[in-house]
Amino acid sequence: MYKRVDKKIKPVSGTFPQAARVDRQFPHDPLQNLIPLTPHPPEFIPNGRLTHECMVSLRINSQEYLLPEEVKLFQHIMNLNQETLAFEETDRGTLKESYFTPYIIPTVPHAPWEYKNIPIPPGICQKVIELLKSKINAGVYEPSQSAYRS
Repeated sequence: MYKRVDKKIKPVSGTFPQAARVDRQFPHDPLQNLIPLTPHPPEFIPNGRLTHECMVSLRINSQEYLLPEEVKLFQHIMNLNQETLAFEETDRGTLKESYFTPYIIPTVPHAPWEYKNIPIPPGICQKVIELLKSKINAGVYEPSQSAYRS
């Protein structure tokens, strides 16, 4: 979309605030708790989050360059670490604060702009509300009183 010159956003130079800096750390050695792998991995058995449909959606060996034992090993590793996988919004999580400090987006003092809210057609209003509630429950969206809420 074309913007007139008076509507263009101009960057403001400045220093990055120290309070907005993200600290990354390892509270303990992540390799310490690794589960040892077996040289003969078992056949994949769906359980927990890792169902047969999820495994198919990963498209393991879709180009057929892995040996059957390598496919079994990959499936075994995925099964051991299935709590780290998110196939649905409700499985999604956030980074632990012991590893990363919360992200803060710094802004410069300014007058917030206001846009007219886009109306939701009545035919899909209930679907939109359900979608928003599911995103809030999954932790994707957070309640906000910001001037830029939408």
